[in-house]
Amino acid sequence: MAKSLFFMVSLLLFVVSLSSVAATRSLLDLVGSYEPIKNIDDPHIQSLGEFAVDEHNKQAKTQLKFQKVISGKLQIVAGTNYELELTALEGTVSRIYGTLIFTDLENKNHLINFYGLSN
Repeated sequence: MAKSLFFMVSLLLFVVSLSSVAATRSLLDLVGSYEPIKNIDDPHIQSLGEFAVDEHNKQAKTQLKFQKVISGKLQIVAGTNYELELTALEGTVSRIYGTLIFTDLENKNHLINFYGLSN
């Protein structure tokens, strides 16, 4: 009976360790590499685009009006980098912009870069 119990506990610990290694491996596959954002219409992603335009307006003293995020990818680091393409109105003309936003581990957003992609 004791040998059987020892065997069952050992087997259980082995299975648990294998599953944690597999979970860690899939997480490690994500860390550091950019992955496409699957749901670009997600409200969180759209709010990041709006944040980028608002911060750019403050820094550059411009008056762009955010329209929508049209594509993007993310990178998991010690936080998350979001590389987004978005549209914004400059006056009455819609233009495409690129931006890099870093969200830190405290969930605070930081505008790293903002640049025009179309004239």
